[in-house]
Amino acid sequence: MKVVHYMWSGNMGGIEKLTIWLAENQLKRKDLSNLILIGTNKGTLFETLQQKNISYDILGLKNGWGFNLKSWRKLRHHFKSTDIIHIHTFNPWVLFAAIISGKKIVYTLHGNFVYGRKVKLTDKINQYCIGLMLNHFTDMVTFNSKFTEATAHKRYGLNSVKKQLVYNGVDFSNLTLTENDDVKRFREQHKDKFIIGTVARFAGVKRIDRLIDAFKIFSKDKNDALLLLTGDGPLRQSLEQKVKDDKLEDKIVFTGFQKNAADWESLMDVCVFPSQNESFGLVAIEAMYLGKQVIVFNDGGGLVEITEGISPDDIVDSVDKAAERLNLCYHLKNQTQQNEVIQKRKIYASIFSIENMETNFYNIYQQLLKK
Repeated sequence: MKVVHYMWSGNMGGIEKLTIWLAENQLKRKDLSNLILIGTNKGTLFETLQQKNISYDILGLKNGWGFNLKSWRKLRHHFKSTDIIHIHTFNPWVLFAAIISGKKIVYTLHGNFVYGRKVKLTDKINQYCIGLMLNHFTDMVTFNSKFTEATAHKRYGLNSVKKQLVYNGVDFSNLTLTENDDVKRFREQHKDKFIIGTVARFAGVKRIDRLIDAFKIFSKDKNDALLLLTGDGPLRQSLEQKVKDDKLEDKIVFTGFQKNAADWESLMDVCVFPSQNESFGLVAIEAMYLGKQVIVFNDGGGLVEITEGISPDDIVDSVDKAAERLNLCYHLKNQTQQNEVIQKRKIYASIFSIENMETNFYNIYQQLLKK
C-alpha cells in the first residue's frame, strides 16, 4: 500500500507537524510506504523530513490558486503510482489531479474554518470548492474533533458522505524536556512564583486577550503570580501593548517562539488555552501529558472535548470564571500537583497518541482498498 499525503508548506504549523508524525509512524508498517507532497518551498521542516527519512517532493506553487505545468506533471506522476491520496489542506489543482487519477481520496478536515479573522472573497471561493469536493469526489472525510465535524456539517452538508471521527494524536516519544540555559535561568529566577501560562500562535482564534484579562483579575493582590506567554504571531505587538496599557509588564513575560515548547510548559503550574472555536488543541494534550492542569473556555471547540474527559470543572464560561478558577488552583496548588493527579492526567492524555491516530487511518485505508 502506498499513501501520498498533501500539505501546503514546510512551516512549523499544527497541520504540518501532525502530517509528519503520521507519515513517520506509518513507515513502521512493512506493508505501507508513503510520500509527502508539499505545495510550496516555504518553511523549515524539510531538514526534519530528511532526518526522519520521510520521502517528500515540493510542487513549487506560488500561491493557493497558482498553476504551472511542472507542478501539474509532478502531481500526475505521484498520484499515478499511489493507492491512497490523503489531503490535509485545500488546493484546487491538487483536488482536481486527485479526482482524475481515479485513486481513493481521504480528506481530513483539520478545522481551518477562518475563525478569528475577516473572511475574504478567496475564503468563500475555497469553502465552496471544498464543499463540492467533499460531497461529490471524496471516498472518506475525517474530522479531528466532534466540533470540527459539527461545523463541517453546517457548512457543507455531508449528508451522503462516508465520514469518520479520527482524533489528532501527539508523538509523545518526541515530547522530551531539554532544559536549555534559558529555561534553567527562568526556572531559577522565578522559582517562588505561581506561573500561569500558555503556548500558542498569537492569532485571533487563540484569544490570548481574555487570558490576559483573567490574569489581571486573578493577580490583583498577588505579588507571586506570573503569566508566561510562549509563542509568536500577528497579534503579538497588540498583545504587548495591551499588557502595557494594563500595567502588567512586571507580571507577564513574552518568550517569543520556542522550538521546544514543552520545556516552557514544564515551568507552568497551570496551563490556560483560551481559544475560541479551536478545532482540536495539540498543546493542551502535551500539557496534560506533562501532568499540568489545563483550563479552557466553553466556546473553545475541540479543547472542550479534550478537557471534559478528565476535568469538566476546568471548563469556564467567562473571563471572571477563569479568574476564579485560577484563584482556586493557586490555593490548592499542593493538591493539584500530587503525583497521583499528575499520573492520571498523563494516562488520559495518552489516549490521544499518534499511534492510535495512525491505526485509525490505516484501517480506513484498508477498508477503502477492499472495495
